[in-house]
Amino acid sequence: MSKKFTNTDPYDASVDQMWAMLSDEAYWKAKYESLGAANVTFTTFEASDTEIRVVNERDVPADLPSFAKKIVGETNHTTHTETYSRAGDDVSGTADIRIKNVPGGMTGTYKIRAAGDGCTWAADYDIKVSIPMVGGKLEGVMKDETASNFKQEKVFNDQWLANH
Repeated sequence: MSKKFTNTDPYDASVDQMWAMLSDEAYWKAKYESLGAANVTFTTFEASDTEIRVVNERDVPADLPSFAKKIVGETNHTTHTETYSRAGDDVSGTADIRIKNVPGGMTGTYKIRAAGDGCTWAADYDIKVSIPMVGGKLEGVMKDETASNFKQEKVFNDQWLANH
């Protein structure tokens, strides 16, 4: 069994502004550091007018219950891959997040669409942890952490867009 997570955020920015943000490697590093990540490194960063591919590794503090910290540890080392494709004002993306020493992870899709004077950014994730007896609990914790991160990312993104 897996957990689902969905989120849609409105932005006062155009799709062009969102694309410019996502195309900036400095944005990604600053975003992850603002979320508490350390040792952020990019193994791939490619951005063009129609495609973006970002692969990074980072250490993330594990805000987990004690039972989960025994399995995962105090810090999670994650490998995160995101791709985006653009056709006009329609942006589609994918995400794949893997945590070292944890079987499973998160996969997802993104849609950025023009809406009124701005746009919306929708995310749809599937969270799966294949550990007998505690996998479902870890999926629930990951879902809660993802929701918290999305709230923090929205604040960060709004500030980034206002200043760039």
